Amino acid sequence: MNKLRMEQEAYDYMIVFGGLLLLSLLLEGIAEKLKLPGMLLVLILGLLFPDFLADSQTLISLDQAQGISSLGLVVILFYGGMTSRWEVMRKVIWPGLRMATLGCLITAGTVTALIYGLSHLNLHSHLEPILVSITGQRIVADLPLALFIGAMLCSTDATAVLALLRPIANKIPGQLLNLIECESGFNDPVAVILAGLALALAKGQLEDPLLLVRDVGLEFLVGAVVGWGGALLGERILCRDNYSKHGAGGEAVSIALLMLTSATAFHLGGSPLLCAYVMGCVLGNSSKVEVEVIATDFSVFNRASEFVVLICLGLVVFPADVWVIKGYVLFVFVITMVGRLAMIFVTLYRAPFSTPEKLFSTFAGLRGAVPIAIALQAASSPVAWGPLMPAFALGVVINGLVFQGYFLPAAADLLARSQRAASPDLVVDG
Repeated sequence: MNKLRMEQEAYDYMIVFGGLLLLSLLLEGIAEKLKLPGMLLVLILGLLFPDFLADSQTLISLDQAQGISSLGLVVILFYGGMTSRWEVMRKVIWPGLRMATLGCLITAGTVTALIYGLSHLNLHSHLEPILVSITGQRIVADLPLALFIGAMLCSTDATAVLALLRPIANKIPGQLLNLIECESGFNDPVAVILAGLALALAKGQLEDPLLLVRDVGLEFLVGAVVGWGGALLGERILCRDNYSKHGAGGEAVSIALLMLTSATAFHLGGSPLLCAYVMGCVLGNSSKVEVEVIATDFSVFNRASEFVVLICLGLVVFPADVWVIKGYVLFVFVITMVGRLAMIFVTLYRAPFSTPEKLFSTFAGLRGAVPIAIALQAASSPVAWGPLMPAFALGVVINGLVFQGYFLPAAADLLARSQRAASPDLVVDG
């Protein structure tokens, strides 16, 4: 009987995910006509689906959602690394890396300081703390929670950014477009590391900081080494002529090697996420592999992974969960943008980019699947504030997709006008 029930549940999940994934793809055309990001409608679809069924229970558990999103995040990071071309990025690699590393730390630090400070100011002034859960539980934003929120929101999503910038690329200077792509491709591992440290702090695992630094360092070293080894193995297999054409199966070999390598890194005590990213970077910059062909064919896996992660979040969060914290979500979205503005001007202080270009870079930093996957990781952990994080991440991502996504074309028009005013003879070429 249990076997029959498990089989029925498996097919029920296939119906739910298959149906929602198909609807998500169909919604992209509608989103384009509305000049909204496609992933915004995907999030709303997943969010409303349980209510549409009049079911007070989520369709999947938080643990199931976290497991699925972890697999999706491995694919997303691998694809981000694979599409990071050194020859394209070489002119912007140093400012891009500063934005992806130091910039992430500045953004996360700004958000952490403001949330932590204002939460305790509210507490001592007998005002409402920074967060209140759906059950009415008052949550004071201690340092681990404030740091986790800052880490969760400090990275930008390459897929979301590029999907919105491609239709208006002719209005954006090519070097600026490469800079934004470089940053969004490299900053995800930084967010994952910071979020992991915040969760370790919340679980009381920081009693010996040196021991934690050693363990974290070993975890990422093992992940990087295994990822490098997996890339070298993949290079030996994919350099054959029969994988040099579209549809030849290079993407299938890549996904198989990715699963094998990431799982190996996990069982050896390494980071599967860093492993996936390093593997993608090494393969993506190999001269022996037809990278463009494989990356184009592999993009279908990345796209599906993005949608599945977004759907997972929608299926474990109810609209009421987001509504109860809407004020806090908007506040954190605003201070995240303030932190990003500060980090842009710090990291690009001597870089050859004008003030309008720096302001556009600030506005172009959208959040997507990575914060959602990080939030689901917190939700499945034993920390007290973990269950609140999916709704929080969903609210901030929706705010960004609505405000930034809708007004990004207008910002591109203003940038193009400022470029023409500064150099009347200049032709902007994306």
